[in-house]
Amino acid sequence: MAYEKPLECISLLAAADYSAKQFYAVKVDSNGKAALAAAGENAIGILQNNPVAAEPATVMTLGISKAIYGGSVTAGQNLSADASGKFVATAGTAAAVAVALESGSANETHSVILLTRTATGSNSGMILSIPIKLSKVADGDVLTTFTPGINGVIKKVAFAVTDPATTAAKLTTLNLEIGTTNLTGGAVALTSANCGTLGAVVAGSAITANNTFTSTDTISVEASSTTAFVEGEGVLLITIQ
Repeated sequence: MAYEKPLECISLLAAADYSAKQFYAVKVDSNGKAALAAAGENAIGILQNNPVAAEPATVMTLGISKAIYGGSVTAGQNLSADASGKFVATAGTAAAVAVALESGSANETHSVILLTRTATGSNSGMILSIPIKLSKVADGDVLTTFTPGINGVIKKVAFAVTDPATTAAKLTTLNLEIGTTNLTGGAVALTSANCGTLGAVVAGSAITANNTFTSTDTISVEASSTTAFVEGEGVLLITIQ
């Protein structure tokens, strides 16, 4: 059962009618008022009462509070605001504002412990490197359902040539999936020409959507439009933040 242990609360005027938003994530807006936090935004705490516009909003900024979940949450996960101000597992660079003390599902009320400060998700990055022998590539999966085991955002994809292709008129296009959903962008079009020089780097197209994953999501690499290479090797470089 959800419980609370307040350590620090503050009072701000409510920016709007929040009479139905108790236990949602709250930020400070440009007028210094309490407003619901949007997806991934910095939040100062959790709304404790039911104010209408311009009434005092009581916001717990430190301690154990009840919170409304916006999706499936596992105890111990960092939590961030979703688009409605509910709490979901932190992904990518979303601001983490609490840690789940209880597992639960969307629209359930559970206990969370507020962080001592608003913490932005890590901006550090890593490179996932996948060696690929071009002669082995055919249409279909090149890598199937690898689970990185972290939360992250795929920022870009490229292919670095480590053994040049010499036979002309060969090609393939590599793209990434998170789960069963293709990234929007990130396709790497490989040809005999752009893979013909040792050390050449072939950049993927700009990634614009469907590129955020959680610790339980899988990543796959697919090939399409392949005219089989005879030789050539390289490393698919996936930049993750």
